[in-house]
Amino acid sequence: MTQDVQSARDDLAFLRGLVDGGEPLRFRGFAETYFAAGLIYGGQMVLHAVQALGLLPQDGLTGLVIGVGPTAVFAVALTWILLRNRHLAPRGAAGRAVGGVFSAMGLANLALLLVIGWQALRMHSIEVWLIFPCAVFVLQGTAWFFAWTMRRRGWHGLVAGGWYAAAVAMALTIDKPGWFILFGGLGLWLCMALPGWALLRGQAD
Repeated sequence: MTQDVQSARDDLAFLRGLVDGGEPLRFRGFAETYFAAGLIYGGQMVLHAVQALGLLPQDGLTGLVIGVGPTAVFAVALTWILLRNRHLAPRGAAGRAVGGVFSAMGLANLALLLVIGWQALRMHSIEVWLIFPCAVFVLQGTAWFFAWTMRRRGWHGLVAGGWYAAAVAMALTIDKPGWFILFGGLGLWLCMALPGWALLRGQAD
């Protein structure tokens, strides 16, 4: 009986934390990673789009720099972020819930990569492969929508809507590579880099 009472109290405390978010969320590492990834890879996609539209040289060296450079920069940034924030973790029920959803999105992305990637390879279709980034954007929007339902912060809902809008815009331009990549890059800047910056500025929890 005592265990049942304690379990009920723990459940109530968890639900109360989800509703009012009384404990602080410590998402500095997440915010820094989100900002860095959105800024760097958004820039990479915009540069690829500019190249596809014929506004940058099409030579191999330019393509190599645009293709490999951002990943090298992000690897350095991620290493620094992980070392700096290795002792921090989200606290409180809402923090753990939201953090768990974003972690689940990472696993879902991996599963989608295998499913869509295999089909694209089997069908020798680049258009099938391009469904993958659209799906990733939808999953990101779903994670932010969940964050909005938990925290009731209006800007969380706006970010979710931005991810969904970018995914639809990309889907509608799959046959137009320059525009497809441009919408992806703008989506990463507006829905990843900007929210990461907002979290770092303390405009979220």
